[in-house]
Amino acid sequence: MPAADDSRAARHERGAQGVKEVLGPRAEDSLATLGELGDRIIETIYGDIYQRPGLTLKERQIATLCMLMAMGGKDRQVKVHMRAGLRVGITEDELRELVIQLAAYAGFPAAINAQAQLNEVLAEEAA
Repeated sequence: MPAADDSRAARHERGAQGVKEVLGPRAEDSLATLGELGDRIIETIYGDIYQRPGLTLKERQIATLCMLMAMGGKDRQVKVHMRAGLRVGITEDELRELVIQLAAYAGFPAAINAQAQLNEVLAEEAA
């Protein structure tokens, strides 16, 4: 459902707030290094898709993590979204369960990679 004001500027403003909530206060600056691509990510993903009703932020992060982990080769994004998942209420135990579930559908190699990424994220969070 589009918001009342669906201009690009309004989507960017909503997206900037969403990025901070999901990815953290420095994420917008990090996305800014991507130039127009970063703007499109903010506007489209966080200013439009993440604003839709129907799924909570936690549910969206679970879906995002499952897809990224199953695709493989998205190590940086998996770690970013694991941290985001923790930020929006996914527990460490739930992240571990996602990795186990991943093994059943995407295979053990994908799950081994995801577990290694999770171990790194949890160690960084504990430091």
